[in-house]
Amino acid sequence: MTSMTGRYGRLLLLALLWVPATSWAGALTCLTGTDPLVGGDLMQITAVRAAIDSACVCANFDGNPGKTHKNYVSCAKSVVASSVSASKLRTQCNGTVTKYYSNSTCGVPATKGEVPCVKKTLSKSNASCAIKPAAKCVGTGKVSQTPCSDATLCVDAADTNGDGLIGAGDSGTCATAAPQPVAPLSSSGRWFIDATGRVVMFHGVNMVEKRDPYYPAAYGFGDDDAAFLAAEGFNALRLGVDFRGLMPTPGVVQDAYIEHLATTVDALTGQQIFVLLDFHQDGFSPMFNGNGFPDWMAITDGLPNPPDAVFPLYYIQNPAMQRAFEHFWDNSPGPNGIGLQDNFVRGLKRVVARFADNPLVLGTELINEPFPGATWQSCVTGCADLEQQRLMPFYRKGTAAARRLAPRQLVFGEPFVLFNFGTAATSIPGTDAGVALAVHSYAVSQAGEEGVVVNAVAAAQRDQAPLLLTEFGSTIDPVVLNRLTAEMDGGLVPWLFWAYGGEVIGDMSQPAGPDNLRSPAAFDALVRPYPVAITGTPTMIAFDPTTKFFDLAYDTIGPGNVRYASALVTVVSVPPRHYADGYTVTATGATVVSAPCAPRLLLRNQAGANTVSVHVAPAAGACPPVTSG
Repeated sequence: MTSMTGRYGRLLLLALLWVPATSWAGALTCLTGTDPLVGGDLMQITAVRAAIDSACVCANFDGNPGKTHKNYVSCAKSVVASSVSASKLRTQCNGTVTKYYSNSTCGVPATKGEVPCVKKTLSKSNASCAIKPAAKCVGTGKVSQTPCSDATLCVDAADTNGDGLIGAGDSGTCATAAPQPVAPLSSSGRWFIDATGRVVMFHGVNMVEKRDPYYPAAYGFGDDDAAFLAAEGFNALRLGVDFRGLMPTPGVVQDAYIEHLATTVDALTGQQIFVLLDFHQDGFSPMFNGNGFPDWMAITDGLPNPPDAVFPLYYIQNPAMQRAFEHFWDNSPGPNGIGLQDNFVRGLKRVVARFADNPLVLGTELINEPFPGATWQSCVTGCADLEQQRLMPFYRKGTAAARRLAPRQLVFGEPFVLFNFGTAATSIPGTDAGVALAVHSYAVSQAGEEGVVVNAVAAAQRDQAPLLLTEFGSTIDPVVLNRLTAEMDGGLVPWLFWAYGGEVIGDMSQPAGPDNLRSPAAFDALVRPYPVAITGTPTMIAFDPTTKFFDLAYDTIGPGNVRYASALVTVVSVPPRHYADGYTVTATGATVVSAPCAPRLLLRNQAGANTVSVHVAPAAGACPPVTSG
């Protein structure tokens, strides 16, 4: 599928959508000349197709319940109809545009939507394919060529050259064995999925800079950190956005601050690390010994503000802070006469727009660890009423604003901070399109830690929304970290550790690496094997840090009953930190196709297999041959 990308892509799209129908308005056929002033429709056709590509994301129709090829074509037709109604496309061009999407393979089951004769166009993991002329194809079906790296199939193909057929000159997405998920990501049920439909799991970290000027690059985070994280197997990072840097004065967005964040985003995505933008606060603002929001957003009504109330007890000890949260949930007017939430959304939109075209930006987390206000007590055991009254209106407002600008990205909502103790269920995130559930684990007992996982998984399954545990840890105790990560493995929950600066790296001003770790033992607990991308639905993940045994099991049918192209592979991160002498693999239902002891273990499902099990064990010496059965 083609799309308009880059910093000026949306401006160009808007301009094209508003090209007036002038001299060719009376033509009885759709004209595909290049100049609208002398009788061509091509510019309007291009603009409408770009609008369809944005509104009807191909990957979202692959294997999702109720999302078929027919639904995909219907989505495209609705955009065409709206464009015709708004005089942005002549009626005569309705069929010309629609045929591109009628002939697409989007939403067609993989076993039926494969296009075999393609040539390689692969840049890192952002795979695409161009279809070869029929004369260069050998036979039919799955040919023996080697297009798209080591794959043989092209999926999500579309009639990109406009000849009414899927053939030479058209393009789609490669079914490739690249050792990274293929961006952009979306979701199916409680799972994150990549552009090929594989389930994606995250192991990552937080990088939130709470000191002025509130961006990581100012304190040393750079290319070396991104490269170090990628080399150790991490594939995601939660990047803090601080409103004190974004909007230090009422209503005025600082674009220079966003560009400083972009430096970090570019470093991370250059290493194929997914980025979650986190609008972070703790304790609302500096006025309350907190951070995140500027003091101009804090409305206290003169309530007591005890100066000795500090994190984390200040949430329940500070009446002024509680009132500030309540005014935020009520969208009370700020000093500029604009609602606090409306000011927030103004800043949110500027950030989302800046990163909307980066396929490795996973999405936006609207607020870190929200607090309900003075009536917080019921949230210890569950406060669905307060979540629906205070959180959800804000989440819906933020989600709508973000999704209008970045429809391919997800918007994450957290329950109130008291969920973190594992004693309460949550009504978050709801069932709106494009939402995801973010939770934290900071329980005071193992039962509470397990409760966080159980309650989070229950909410994600209920709302059929993807789940990401975006904070846990804040410790360098390897016993605690091994226990927490095992609990998340048991719940099949992807996670992001708190935090890279402080708990992982000893000195951010020095180069990242094994000699600059605050605690090598704690880092060992985080750098553990895990499935990065799965051609199926995971049913078990387990790692024993003592024996170094790793086990993975999954069903070969993916979420939404998707069946995968045979070329796709499951990717498992097997970090050399735990397997310095190599490892052995025993696989049932899949064939190992990676080199012995590779840091990325690749497995291709065997024909007819319904389940796959994988066992990794440390090798006693040189890497032995793999065993597949």
